[in-house]
Amino acid sequence: MEIINLVLGIILLTLGKKLYWLFVAIVGFVIGLVFVGTYIQLEPQWLVYVVAFGMGVIGAILAVFVQKIAIAVVGFIVGGYGAYYLASTYLTVPNDTTNLVAFIVGGIVGLILVASLFNWALYILSSWAGSTLITQAVNANVQLSPEFSMAIFFVLFVLGMVIQAGLMREKPRPKAISPGQNDQPPE
Repeated sequence: MEIINLVLGIILLTLGKKLYWLFVAIVGFVIGLVFVGTYIQLEPQWLVYVVAFGMGVIGAILAVFVQKIAIAVVGFIVGGYGAYYLASTYLTVPNDTTNLVAFIVGGIVGLILVASLFNWALYILSSWAGSTLITQAVNANVQLSPEFSMAIFFVLFVLGMVIQAGLMREKPRPKAISPGQNDQPPE
């Protein structure tokens, strides 16, 4: 699962805003993996991936047809899960109440971001989700100190924002010359 988190994290980190429907699909897939893996025991193991993939497809379809609602739900989930992950991993005394409060506060922040700054919210939330998945994948294979892991998380987050903002910058379009108009400046 770590390699899947790593690949999906890189996709979200670099293309989350540009392909918002894929952002929603990836979040649906990851939620499916976590939910089915935790609460429903399916055998054989590949069925877990089939159900998770189905949830991702449903997320992508919702993102296309009910864009604002799908992104709002994903904003809440990504904001909440990112805050939960940070609280449960990096706080010196994590507990269930703290983690729940972190999830709710992070979810509300994610929802407010999406409602008020739609385009920037997609940059922020997809970079946040990508950073979370990549950091989880790295931590699963290499035990890093919480401080170093958090530093990696925030470096990736900023890098994702910079990459996505650069990809989405409007390129200047050449001015069209109408027929009969010459390209000589007026005298």
